[in-house]
Amino acid sequence: MSETAPALAPLFRSDQQFRLLGVLFAGTGAEVSIGELAERASVAQATASREVARLAQHGLVVTRLLGRNRLVSPNWSLPWAPELRSILMQTVGVVGRLGDALRGIDGVHEAFVFGSWAARLEGEPGPFPNDVDVVVIGTASLRTIRQACRKVEQDLRVDINPVVVDRASWDSDEPEPFIAQIQEQPLAGC
Repeated sequence: MSETAPALAPLFRSDQQFRLLGVLFAGTGAEVSIGELAERASVAQATASREVARLAQHGLVVTRLLGRNRLVSPNWSLPWAPELRSILMQTVGVVGRLGDALRGIDGVHEAFVFGSWAARLEGEPGPFPNDVDVVVIGTASLRTIRQACRKVEQDLRVDINPVVVDRASWDSDEPEPFIAQIQEQPLAGC
């Protein structure tokens, strides 16, 4: 099923294309298989194959065969590749960068982006978000979480507002109003 252009960056052809380019340009920039690309972008493999073929035809990505696997990498020789990376880093790349920053911190069990950023990722139209709201489920201190988010804030020039919620409060059948409000909104896993 084709999805329309993403609300975070409506200049892209589709949400799937946006997420695929985000994995390629906003990630490590390393060569990946179509299957791995599809999994990391949360796109069906057949869709990823079609989109990669289109992107390769227009020179945005480079592909090569290795045995039976098609490997894909960003085309860094494009004169505007750094600008494309910047756009992707500051849109779809934020969630991945936050996940990287929070991964490995003791006491972080799960983390989600919520609020307007997650709503735009889900395709809800609206103005570009001014900040990123993050809920961390676990026992890590808010200070530790803020320190982990600081580098992402500096690199991407976006304010990050983390909150920490313990597992029992998050999983409660009758969560407190603030938690219930977060859970009713779109959530993007980090």
